[in-house]
Amino acid sequence: MSDLYTFSDNNAHYAYLKASYNKVGGQTWRNDDFMNSSLDISRSLFSKESLELRKPAPKELEVYALVSGISFSKKITNKLVSIQQSIDIVLGDSLKYWVLPLNFGVEYCVFKWPEENWDKKWVFSINKELSLLNKSSFQFSIHGIQVNPDGCIVAKGYDEGGMIFRIREQLKVNLEFLPKRQSGWAHIPIGRILEPIGSENFLALEVLINKMSDTFIVSDVINSMKFVHETRWYMEKKTILEEFELNIDI
Repeated sequence: MSDLYTFSDNNAHYAYLKASYNKVGGQTWRNDDFMNSSLDISRSLFSKESLELRKPAPKELEVYALVSGISFSKKITNKLVSIQQSIDIVLGDSLKYWVLPLNFGVEYCVFKWPEENWDKKWVFSINKELSLLNKSSFQFSIHGIQVNPDGCIVAKGYDEGGMIFRIREQLKVNLEFLPKRQSGWAHIPIGRILEPIGSENFLALEVLINKMSDTFIVSDVINSMKFVHETRWYMEKKTILEEFELNIDI
């Protein structure tokens, strides 16, 4: 398969994801800077003390999730780090947080959010369900970068054949305790902007992001997924409970 995997514009899944990403990302540039009310969502993920010291540290929490990555191949990781560096130049001294390269991940689903209760018996149920899934490796492509109104910076991921979505939907059906709140994307979070950056920098950021908005960045095969117990946001503390290899048929 060619290194540059491209989805057909007629692919319904690709079209859905592209429209969904752009609907949110496009809202960011309606103002001339980030709004504090929107950034509060991002700031709430970090300890108050660390924000005051301007050294953002993600809060401790408890989340159980199914992800791929943590870490990705060097091919994907190096591209994302390069993008972080390009955006960082524009942001300058503005307060922000960059996801550590080893913690880049794409989420299939969350089994437990921080505010929810957890039954240890669910670990067995999840592992059993994941072992029974018809799992195939798939091409994962990043077509674009966007910044959301809350300051979240994401790589716009596209899963060939809707594999992430198919697994997500199957788990919704088969695990009755699965939270209703789930991602509707296949994105990779790479950072958070945590304060207004000024109109001049905001305009420069808009120009940069627009250049990368729908640009092919990288593509690689996803051949495993991981059941993770996360104890600090952005996977800064986590335990991989189980790793599931995907059948290589690409």
